[in-house]
Amino acid sequence: MGEEKPTPVDAPIGVRLHQLEGFFHVALHEGFTRAAERFPYPITEPALHQQVRKLERALGVKLLVKGPKRRMVLTPPGRSLFRFVRPYFERLPGVLRGVAGGELGELSVGTEPLYVADVVAPWLAAIRERHPQVELLLHELEPLELAKALDEGRLDLVVALLVDAPPGVETVELGQVGLELFVPAKHPLAKKRPPLKPSQLSELEVVVYAPGTVARGWGDRAFADAGLNPIPVASASSAGAMRSLVRAGVAPAFLPALINGKRPRKRTHPDGCVSFDLTSVLAKMSGLPGYGLWLPEPAAELEGLVAAAVELARAT
Repeated sequence: MGEEKPTPVDAPIGVRLHQLEGFFHVALHEGFTRAAERFPYPITEPALHQQVRKLERALGVKLLVKGPKRRMVLTPPGRSLFRFVRPYFERLPGVLRGVAGGELGELSVGTEPLYVADVVAPWLAAIRERHPQVELLLHELEPLELAKALDEGRLDLVVALLVDAPPGVETVELGQVGLELFVPAKHPLAKKRPPLKPSQLSELEVVVYAPGTVARGWGDRAFADAGLNPIPVASASSAGAMRSLVRAGVAPAFLPALINGKRPRKRTHPDGCVSFDLTSVLAKMSGLPGYGLWLPEPAAELEGLVAAAVELARAT
């Protein structure tokens, strides 16, 4: 009986990755015996024969033929295929080691604008320094969108208020959030000296978070507990949008502020707007809320790059 000849096959071509892997090693080591001995995992010589034979049958061409001194030699089609697959299989072990060790891959982080400059940016810089080959993806989203993206696997980690985390999501506290009153430059309160009196805050016309948001509900309860009754004259869905309304002169706004060391009781911004630190008032009203990481799974089960990022967040 003559040697079996490959038969042409119509598209789609039924090529399997393990067949290409077997072909690569046989071509690299110029023989089935040497390839089986040096394969990255246990495999028999007959199994390698099967892989190459099925690959040739699928492609409809011979890829390897017997050469001098019992070596297998690449045919012209075999050389073309080998040039293509060689970089992939040569780099694959290093890539897998890098991914497993957290040295390669992507890290997708979601947060709100409040945390970008003072929390997320230094943390991502530390990750970049420790893992220079990792691609960092930062997304600014609202709390409900953050929760959905984390649940769907589009985010690896979230930095936000812990009280906004969905039920059942494990969190890691990184700090606490205070409170400031952001006042337009020409508002009468801008000329007042701190500390502001409760009478100056009660029934104050303000910009507030949009109805239905977690922040709006929390703010309404906190002000009610403190006996303050601010009057909403405008609303927005984010702190950034609220700041824009304040700068335009619409009204003051109670806004979250990160607690970074000792805060000045009053601060004038370059645009003339003024911030009054009301963190002590917030602490008396309802306690200081924490912010930190929302985890995609329990901390004990985190691995690789995500686990390394969590440890760096704790240390940053």
